[in-house]
Amino acid sequence: MFTGLIRDVGVVRSWQKRADSALFSIETKLNPKDLEIGASVACNGACLTVVQHSSTEHDSFQLFFVEAGPQTLALTRFGFPEFAGVGELVNLEPALRMGDALGGHAVSGHVDTLGVVLANEATGDGFWRLRISYPSELSNYVVKKGSIAVAGVSLTIADCAIESQSSWVEIMLIPHTLMQTNLKNLQVGSRVEIEFDSQAKLVANLLKVMIPEHLKTTFKKN
Repeated sequence: MFTGLIRDVGVVRSWQKRADSALFSIETKLNPKDLEIGASVACNGACLTVVQHSSTEHDSFQLFFVEAGPQTLALTRFGFPEFAGVGELVNLEPALRMGDALGGHAVSGHVDTLGVVLANEATGDGFWRLRISYPSELSNYVVKKGSIAVAGVSLTIADCAIESQSSWVEIMLIPHTLMQTNLKNLQVGSRVEIEFDSQAKLVANLLKVMIPEHLKTTFKKN
């Protein structure tokens, strides 16, 4: 489990694409205790497992390796040509430990879909407007003023709209978020990882089951 509060922006140092998976290394300033083999790290919002780690020539940096499988590649930028590999910046968050503060919102690290950036621009008052489209069949998980994780970052939905094919969410980014994440580097047309709020998904899925059953029972009584 994660909080959506990015602890470091790492740099991809090696990238090995295989038939249906990828093995890559990331250089980071994260605490080595968070990078033990078998540990979970959210990389752009996707929960990946550390399979190897080592120190670098710089004492303050660590190098760790993760492997992305077919589903991860299909639901993250890692699996698409626009991901350049070596040199790419990756939002990183180690798994939440017992007793840690939940400063953002509950993030599972299971990406729901890839959105597409429609706008990413300064508003003139120090803030940044980020608008992202996503498949409309997932619109039941979106609530204005609700939570959403974008590339692993816990954010609040400022505005949203539901359209026939592709809906969108709009987020206002503060300067601190721009400085501490890779969101400022997103270009119009870029794919970006989205995980909807777990509470919204739970309620939507319960209603999907309960309402038809309620209507069925009501019609039987009548």
